[in-house]
Amino acid sequence: MRRRTIAAASVAAVAISLGGFASSASADMHATDVPKVSNSFGPGGEVHFDVEPANLVISEYSTGRGIEWEMWGPEVAVGTGDLYGTWVEGEYYEDVTIILFAPDDGYFTEYAVTGDFEAPQYPQDKTRGFIEYPRPL
Repeated sequence: MRRRTIAAASVAAVAISLGGFASSASADMHATDVPKVSNSFGPGGEVHFDVEPANLVISEYSTGRGIEWEMWGPEVAVGTGDLYGTWVEGEYYEDVTIILFAPDDGYFTEYAVTGDFEAPQYPQDKTRGFIEYPRPL
């Protein structure tokens, strides 16, 4: 499988481009105080709720793998990993930046993926959107 290498954006530049999110978790914050993300990566695609997952189903058409989170705070989470998806056409992009933001009721509700790659052709393949997974009852 041929890989495409992508230059990762810095956390500060990404945070500014998404509306100035620059906060990070304070030293006295506990893991339960930061938002989680709905994630269906794994056997059977069952939804679970994670903090700093190494693999994340970002949307119906895109998955991040090997994600290393540089920041997971109360307003934004920023990590770098590989981007797989139907629109990548059998390849994947290395070192893309994955951003989760817009927390609501303890869960991140939006995502963005940035990097030096061509934008998807089709409207359903997005690099920014809403996390469409259910939350626990």
